[in-house]
Amino acid sequence: MPPDPHPDPEPTPELSEENINEARNAWCKAYVHVWDDLSKGNYDKDAIQKAADEHWQRSPRSSPVMVATTEFTKTT
Repeated sequence: MPPDPHPDPEPTPELSEENINEARNAWCKAYVHVWDDLSKGNYDKDAIQKAADEHWQRSPRSSPVMVATTEFTKTT
């Protein structure tokens, strides 16, 4: 008997609130880290944390490094 041409997809783990929060924290931490590196520590920490959170909410699958680099470039 030939193999099923449409095998069942592998189950994906449900996103728990804890997993979402961990992903959000990691994304925002990376975003802030890029700003810290590029600005050499000279930035408004509260504003950048808020921007990181807003970017994550709009596009959580985007690269925080790319987004932060692009945003930093726009301000300089």
